[in-house]
Amino acid sequence: MIVPGARPIVFLTDFGEGGFYAGVLRAVAAATSPTSPLIDLSHDVRPHDVRLASFVLALSLDYLPRGAVVVAVVDPGVGGERRGLIAEIGTRAVVAPDNGLLSDALASAAGARIRAIVEAAVARATGARVRGATFHGRDVFAPVAAALARGAPPADFGAETGSAVLLRGVPSASIEPATPDHPGRVTGVGRMIDRFGNILTDIPRSAVEHLAGADSCRVTVGGVDAGPLRRTYADGAPGEVIALLNSWDVVEAAVREGRAADRFPGRDPSQIRFELRRD
Repeated sequence: MIVPGARPIVFLTDFGEGGFYAGVLRAVAAATSPTSPLIDLSHDVRPHDVRLASFVLALSLDYLPRGAVVVAVVDPGVGGERRGLIAEIGTRAVVAPDNGLLSDALASAAGARIRAIVEAAVARATGARVRGATFHGRDVFAPVAAALARGAPPADFGAETGSAVLLRGVPSASIEPATPDHPGRVTGVGRMIDRFGNILTDIPRSAVEHLAGADSCRVTVGGVDAGPLRRTYADGAPGEVIALLNSWDVVEAAVREGRAADRFPGRDPSQIRFELRRD
């Protein structure tokens, strides 16, 4: 049955753009919910990088269409003991493995409802069956997301659970309040390097404002003095490592017309420490 106005389905995976795995995921969703708009958020998450997927999901969630259903599949433990989850976060739902991928989104979400997916319930509600143990994105998560997009209630797929696996140290931002003997500081680490070589953190504007405000902070990035927080990339001199609050409202390190990541060769973003102090 065609359901007019079915909810959009959004994909976030580490399947890559060049192969056919992502295409099969889209095909399964389209076969079950043919009127759903299909949106590829990204299939280029680094393979097996659950921390990166968690960060990308949280940054993007508020910009997805209201009512969107997200299929988030970065699942190195596929076929093992980890559960599948449906997380209702505001008007949106995320279907994902219970491996920490929801950590950042749940940290900033109030009142999220989480259900554990029962494979037998998936078969009853969608007719889908698991063909082997290594492609639950195709056999479980995409069919569940498409059914939700068509209006199936989340309760059809499992009972609410009071827990989800959370990654250690995520989010990484930490605030040390000012005292008479200490000016206070905010610390965190890089969470991703974008294609421009910018190093994004999960240190939000609220943490900066708790410290002193964006106009009175000095930033150290990986032991390099990046000076005060800037407003735009153009506020830095060519070749200078700078820090700014970016358009995602988190602290980022950049080099004007260059790559900040190249200043820390071979280092994973999580090894690059950011520290903000009152100037």
